[in-house]
Amino acid sequence: MPREIVFFLLIVSAVANATSQKASPTIIDLTDTIRVGMVEDSIGDAAMKAFGIDEVSMSPEMTFQKTTGRSTRICLSSQIGTHMDAGAHADPDGWPVNEAPLDHLIVPGVVVDVRAKTDEEGITPADLEKYDIRPGDAVLFLFTYAKPKPGAMFTQSFLTEEAAEWLAKHGVRCVGSNTPGLEDHKRGAREHWMDPANQKQAWPVHKILLRRHIPIIEGLTNLDKLVGKKFQFIGLPLKIEGIDGAPVRALAVLD
Repeated sequence: MPREIVFFLLIVSAVANATSQKASPTIIDLTDTIRVGMVEDSIGDAAMKAFGIDEVSMSPEMTFQKTTGRSTRICLSSQIGTHMDAGAHADPDGWPVNEAPLDHLIVPGVVVDVRAKTDEEGITPADLEKYDIRPGDAVLFLFTYAKPKPGAMFTQSFLTEEAAEWLAKHGVRCVGSNTPGLEDHKRGAREHWMDPANQKQAWPVHKILLRRHIPIIEGLTNLDKLVGKKFQFIGLPLKIEGIDGAPVRALAVLD
């Protein structure tokens, strides 16, 4: 065999080996596990009662005792765990989850670490300007958060309306958080946002974002592992017709 052909084959073999040995991307799972007890663990019994949200339940359908396969009936709220809020969550005429803009849900991500804020302090535009937030980003908030004690609400920092307007003006595609919500729920209690008579003033941050088709993904996990890192965010909801939100499998693929 001519020496040139041997040399060429050695190069091809070396390139093929290098390609096959290329490291797999680092993937961080940002999704809470759906389980019985998840609702009380995350929002507590007081919020369950206030919002009318039931605990996750699971029951057998097909079983190996009766057939050769297994299936399980799962009952859970569309607004619990790692989930996406669609426009229909805060607006009677809002867009449903099956119309979620997919090009907003596979995008570069930025974690905004605001754990230094207390549950009395809202996030402002000045907090956001410290970060390299660009048009097309998913902005994921790592809020301070304390799980609820029996009979009490959970506590967390929150977005102000001014911060939500800043995010929309800067062209972000998606907003997420490690908490059950984005809003100042203490203000919500004072202003009786759960009263249908107060529909227009309730959930102002949600309305600012969702009316611009900026999906909100709440209940994310492991955001602390992404602080200061570049990554691709993926957060795709179940495609369920006509409803206000759905569970999401959320991932971060590190650059």
